[in-house]
Amino acid sequence: MIVTTASAAAAVILGPHGERVRLRCLARRSMLASACESFDHLRLSPGAQHVMPGQTEAETVLYVLRGSLLVGRSTGEPDHLAVDGDVLLARRAVPLHLDAGPLGAELLCLTLAAPRRTTATRQALARRRAERRTRP
Repeated sequence: MIVTTASAAAAVILGPHGERVRLRCLARRSMLASACESFDHLRLSPGAQHVMPGQTEAETVLYVLRGSLLVGRSTGEPDHLAVDGDVLLARRAVPLHLDAGPLGAELLCLTLAAPRRTTATRQALARRRAERRTRP
């Protein structure tokens, strides 16, 4: 077994009012398929706030295991209320501001390497689309 949560060390980030964010890495790129950067477990105490920085070469998927939290992307955009069972997808380079609800929140976070669109890749995709249109 590659990953065990019982023995994995967790980082604990303390907020100004005693709130806690517990972050445990379940797996990193060297353990997983090349498209996956990391697989993390997050626990936010009631009222805790955490900012997940946006990565230009990666996209993030959050799965809410329990609790509720407000998820904001940037100033001026409305926050989204996420609850048990919700799946959130974050685009590249977009930081997420997480604010845990009154009972806290627990999440799984999967960070995936975003495929690069090189000129050759774009040309190959355009050729495939053109071939599909010309087929009877």
